[in-house]
Amino acid sequence: MERVRRYALLLCSVVMASMAFSDAVARRSDSSAPVEAGAQLVRLDAAADSFALALVANADLYNLPRGIRRVVVLVEGDSNSSESQLDEQGDTLILVPQFSVADGRRLSADLPAWHSEQAWVEGEVSSEGHVGISAFTVLDALVSYLGRSSHFPQLQEVVFVGRGTTTDLVDRHRLRPQVVTSFRIRYVKARLARH
Repeated sequence: MERVRRYALLLCSVVMASMAFSDAVARRSDSSAPVEAGAQLVRLDAAADSFALALVANADLYNLPRGIRRVVVLVEGDSNSSESQLDEQGDTLILVPQFSVADGRRLSADLPAWHSEQAWVEGEVSSEGHVGISAFTVLDALVSYLGRSSHFPQLQEVVFVGRGTTTDLVDRHRLRPQVVTSFRIRYVKARLARH
């Protein structure tokens, strides 16, 4: 039932967003792609390539509040489980990347999609939409995006949180060479709540 709800929301949601960020401000465009309800579409850069990614956030990514000192990136297999945690957090921005799984629906050519949740969790490259992007590339591109001082001039710390099936992915990302940043990067394995 949750999967049906998720896909219904996905098909009903169309976010008008920019396919390009300037160093100063994110701009919206006439481009549209189906994304999760409440998600915002952003443009990320990876080496000589760039791609779109849907992010659920506790702030408007096109009109960022000043004073963000900490960013928490929740990497989860089921991003809907994080919706209740996206309340206002003062000087903390919470981001939940939406890793799209190809399920027969029409996808934007600029949005990476994997053949299964297991595929992106294991670090495989996207096989539909914008092909050739791994979850590691997505996380690296997020670090680069957060490193733009014009977007986040007071940023001091970025925390990647893996939960459930994504803890190994987050741990493996920690072991990869990182770009030099002006902020500290930490990695956390969160425990799943028992019901």
